[in-house]
Amino acid sequence: MKNVLGGLRYSFTILSHPIRGFYELRFENKGNLVSCLLLLLLMLAAAVCQSVYTGLSFAVVNIKEFHILRTTANVLIPVLLWCVANWSITVLMDGEGRFRDIFMATCYATMPYSVTALIGVLLSRVLTAEEATFLGIVTTAGVVLSLLLLFTGMVTIHQFSVRQAIFALIMTVAAMVFIAFLAVLFLSVVDDMLSYIRGVYIELQLRR
Repeated sequence: MKNVLGGLRYSFTILSHPIRGFYELRFENKGNLVSCLLLLLLMLAAAVCQSVYTGLSFAVVNIKEFHILRTTANVLIPVLLWCVANWSITVLMDGEGRFRDIFMATCYATMPYSVTALIGVLLSRVLTAEEATFLGIVTTAGVVLSLLLLFTGMVTIHQFSVRQAIFALIMTVAAMVFIAFLAVLFLSVVDDMLSYIRGVYIELQLRR
């Protein structure tokens, strides 16, 4: 428990001193996986709260259409896809970050987004539609700060220059699209095969 709490506190070190924080994460084994998983759960909780508890004046999701599994997939799949794609690209570019480092850096980088998203949910319960600007500033600040932390983390753990990191970022996004396309194609082929097998089975049953 002490290590987990220390890992959670380390997110504030990364927030206040991102370059030193990510460097120590990669080369001095600071932080831990359990705390990163908890931060990932925090982001999932923020996504659920945004869908369920956002004030009616700001709600963008119909509560009747909310599904916890869909929300979970919308949070976890992009994170895992990012980690796999970034690891695949940076290995080819001789990046020094391991998959574990990429995953941990990504989880720590989500902390500002998660916190501001929860703050935004609370504000949406008390603000009016005319005060939406304040809500937008809070949530946008969290997203921007998380993206900056993510970029800083990629520069630091892979020991890239800014130009290399930008190129790696572009290639990572392209790899994510490619992996998603292959996954959809694979699922489509599997679905067609299952439909064909089901059709053959039904036809054999009818001929008996």
